[in-house]
Amino acid sequence: MELLALVVPFVFFLIIGFPIAFNLLLSSIIYLIAGGYPLTLVGQRMFEGMSSFALLAVPFFILTGQFMLKGHLLKSMTEFINSFFGHVRGALALVTIGTCLFLGAIVGLALAAIASLGSFLIPMMKEEGYSPAFSSAVMASASLLGPIMPPSVLMILYCMSVGRTSIAGLFLAAIIPAIIIAISQMIVVYYKAKKYNLPHHSKTGWPEKWTQFKKSLPALFLPVIILGGIFGRIFTVTEASAVAALYAFILTFFVFREAKWSDLPEIFLETALTSGLVILLAGTATVTAWAIANEQIIYILIEPFSNVPTWVFLLFVNILLLLNGMFMDDYASVVVLGPIIAPIAWRLGVDPLHIGAIICINLVIGLATPPFGIALFVTSPMAGVTIEETVREAIPLILVSIAVLLLITYIPQICLWLPRTLGY
Repeated sequence: MELLALVVPFVFFLIIGFPIAFNLLLSSIIYLIAGGYPLTLVGQRMFEGMSSFALLAVPFFILTGQFMLKGHLLKSMTEFINSFFGHVRGALALVTIGTCLFLGAIVGLALAAIASLGSFLIPMMKEEGYSPAFSSAVMASASLLGPIMPPSVLMILYCMSVGRTSIAGLFLAAIIPAIIIAISQMIVVYYKAKKYNLPHHSKTGWPEKWTQFKKSLPALFLPVIILGGIFGRIFTVTEASAVAALYAFILTFFVFREAKWSDLPEIFLETALTSGLVILLAGTATVTAWAIANEQIIYILIEPFSNVPTWVFLLFVNILLLLNGMFMDDYASVVVLGPIIAPIAWRLGVDPLHIGAIICINLVIGLATPPFGIALFVTSPMAGVTIEETVREAIPLILVSIAVLLLITYIPQICLWLPRTLGY
């Protein structure tokens, strides 16, 4: 009965569209009341979930993205990538995917990629003759690379929630899958570009490529600071995020001088709103995770799954999470479901970094899966189309992303080779 007091309100609030953070909180409170537990547990667990040092990285990474957006640093990155791919048919769509991959190595948020790149790349694609629905679909699908390519806010939350998993190690495990997903999406885009006879630009000579490289070098140096600092064990993840934010601030206000000092309040407000959402979800989901642990659901599930072949369990996990991603936020999902799935996978002998990569990549794909993929809701209005039109064009891109997910599920070395090589 106590478990029903948690599950039934949660499902009901989910169906009526109640904000997920408050859904988790209210469902957990109902559970505590039904079980006769003190409500002081709510404040204790929320504080525990929100007070982690690693969570400080979230506002700093978001702040870095805000500085890049205001300082027009992303435009130089886009022009640099375009100098290499511009002569290929469907070049601008390919550039969108490539830029999202680069941006993912700086910010680590799908919505940040959409907000910063979609505002000028979607109109550019439409101007060049791309259909609005295709432009929206490419942006929505490419934005998935943000939370997969390290540094990833989602992966930070996962490691905090389940324990026994290195944040830097999980970052490394996601690099090769992110690149494979980007290449797979580019192949689909190129095929569609040939089919629809989409435009391309004249081939850029090496002098022009070198000029664009020099212009984009300050922005391209950001991933070197973040990833090089983390993997070189110079910084922790949190310290790397702070250094990246400081570097982006200096570029924006003192080197390129593209932003005004009057822009700072808006930058800080956007950072606070996004960070507050993530951290609030971390806190409320921690209360729900305590309730799940208190009901010993993990121990109930371990026994039946211990007799199941590992490949069957992993297939079940992928199906479950893909279905979950259609309806539930990735941040809330990773904090609630991660601590349930990961221990069962460990018991079956699945490497912690491997199952972490599977869970996180799966939940990220859910951001672009109908009916409630948040990326679809954001890009469709930008392109002036309905969500249904975006979905029709996005299906091939989503399917190849799922194909890569299955590939890394059953060939663990794709994820594990890089972290093992670097000692994680």
